[in-house]
Amino acid sequence: MYTCMNTNEGQPPRLYRSPSEIHRDMVCISARIRENEEMLSVHNLLIEMIPIWAEQSPERWIPEMEATVAEATEALENLRRLQYALEQLRLELEEVRCIMNS
Repeated sequence: MYTCMNTNEGQPPRLYRSPSEIHRDMVCISARIRENEEMLSVHNLLIEMIPIWAEQSPERWIPEMEATVAEATEALENLRRLQYALEQLRLELEEVRCIMNS
């Protein structure tokens, strides 16, 4: 979407994405957020692994537990980045709506 410049208000000509394009990106990011939330279900993973680990000495399963926690930490960081991107898209959509209504 292209908006013409407004010299009275000091606005240069700008190119905006359409609301449908922004919405599409928001849907994609929301889906990725849901995927990451599922990955953060560390509690469920650990509960499922307890019967397997109970038969082994702690020296064998502690590294696996540490790896699981590291993966969850990475998923949490990714989730934070996705939430930030979603917020930026929300702001972009709000700006486009204001431009379209003016």
